Amino acid sequence: MIDAFYIFTKGGLLLWSTQLVKVKGNPLDRLIKEVLLEERVGETFATLDSYNLKWKLLNEMDLFFVVVYQGILQIAYLEGLLTMVAKEFVHHLGNGFGAGMTIKHVEFDQDFLRCRQKADKELKDSRRQGGMRSFENTKKGADVQKNREEKGLPAKKSKSGADGEKDDEDEEDAAAKVAEARAKPSKVKAKDAEPPKPKKGKEARHWDGGKASKSLMQELDFSKNQLDEADLAAKQAEFLGSGDEFEAEEVASLSSGSDEDKKEETGRVGGLFKSLTRQVKNVTGGAVLTEEDLEPILKKFKTELMTRNVAAEVADKLSDSVRKSLVGKTTGRFTSMASTVKQALKESMETLLTPKKSIDVLRAALAAKNAGRVYTIVFLGVNGVGKSTNLAKVAYYLKHKGGLDVLICACDTFRAGAVEQLKTHSRCLDVPLFERGYGKDPAEIAKSAIAHARSSGHDVVLVDTAGRMQDNEPLMRALAKLVAVNNPDLVLFVGEALVGNDAIDQVSKFNRSLVDLSADPRNPRGIDGMLLTKYDTVDDKVGAALSMVYVTGNFSLGLLTS
Repeated sequence: MIDAFYIFTKGGLLLWSTQLVKVKGNPLDRLIKEVLLEERVGETFATLDSYNLKWKLLNEMDLFFVVVYQGILQIAYLEGLLTMVAKEFVHHLGNGFGAGMTIKHVEFDQDFLRCRQKADKELKDSRRQGGMRSFENTKKGADVQKNREEKGLPAKKSKSGADGEKDDEDEEDAAAKVAEARAKPSKVKAKDAEPPKPKKGKEARHWDGGKASKSLMQELDFSKNQLDEADLAAKQAEFLGSGDEFEAEEVASLSSGSDEDKKEETGRVGGLFKSLTRQVKNVTGGAVLTEEDLEPILKKFKTELMTRNVAAEVADKLSDSVRKSLVGKTTGRFTSMASTVKQALKESMETLLTPKKSIDVLRAALAAKNAGRVYTIVFLGVNGVGKSTNLAKVAYYLKHKGGLDVLICACDTFRAGAVEQLKTHSRCLDVPLFERGYGKDPAEIAKSAIAHARSSGHDVVLVDTAGRMQDNEPLMRALAKLVAVNNPDLVLFVGEALVGNDAIDQVSKFNRSLVDLSADPRNPRGIDGMLLTKYDTVDDKVGAALSMVYVTGNFSLGLLTS
């Protein structure tokens, strides 16, 4: 039922593994690179290389337990297996693990086999119980159908069209209708024999379903009759009781001091002592973090993230990841819980924003020049984010900082004035422009530009594309064609720092469109990096960068001002 199982530490040391079926590819490496290192521990499930992976993090010992399987398995079965294996593995290692122990591999095969057999048995028992319930329901439906046939009632069909299981209420309703039809003539005759009853007058409406009387209405009408002080005191005594009763009860309770009261008082004192101890440990350190401790702190930090323009979905997932990585941990010496959570959140964001692969455009372009080929960069994004302007900035950087021969290619054949804008940039930068006007195929223009650069000795081609919304499928298909035909060295998504929650939708749909509409499904090409523009317009609300990097995974990030 499962294909493989892995146990490894947070540091990447593989302690034990088994493959029940040969696993193709390396889904574990992808899990570490694309999920665990991207602060997605809180998700606990992922699909990589056509395999499903579910994992459990044991914070007390910094251990990961990962199960790999294909198809569909019950979540309860997987969680039960992970819990049993984690418990058995910790018991197998003993209490010495983590205190400077160096473990290369653990013999855990027999223990894992017992855990798997136990989990399989529980799954079979649950299925057998479900089958018995289904058999009982079917038998009950057959008995109901047999009773209907004995009473001469027509067989009813279920919604699927077969003789179905109907409730006993349906049978009783049908029998009642038949009896009513048989008794109808006698009722009519009896009705004709009765003398006509006098017509009743209109009754007063009462909302509570009871009978309304004049005395009751007069009693409830306080608009005319005002209660004097004596009546008011009597009413108060009737509903509230006298103060002497409460005083007597209080004196009796204090004097008796029952066992339950003593237990409650002891519980209060114990709870107060526990609370004070918890507060002291919160200051001095040494407190074991629980879900209850982290919930209010993470809620506050999550609100702070959203006020900094971080998408709500990303803030939730990041908080869940931090919570799962801290539950069971012990705070450091003289370290409060809030500072521990803050430090963990800071490290998570730093890890998230640190590029997993270096995209040094200048170095890559120089390496391509030394190899005798043209380095190509495609700029894409939605309308009005500054693709053409920032393309000119990159051209200036490559020419004046790297001494490279740059060619700008105008593939925005849709927007009026797009070619003229690039002509102005090329004239100011003293960089040649390759353009074929408007209404032409952008993919063919880019192909011709790369061929021209190769024959003319240019080192770099910067391809400008038309802005488009992420939901416009025809334009996204044309963009995917441009990328697939020309196979550029770098595909950069240009976005705005002030876009807010829409950043997730933009970058994820652009990347998915490039992958889904790729000409080669076996080797799809997506976005390689991002340029975030207009950073000088958002003050400290820079959360769009965190949102985009979190949702895209391994992308590298560049920041540019207006």
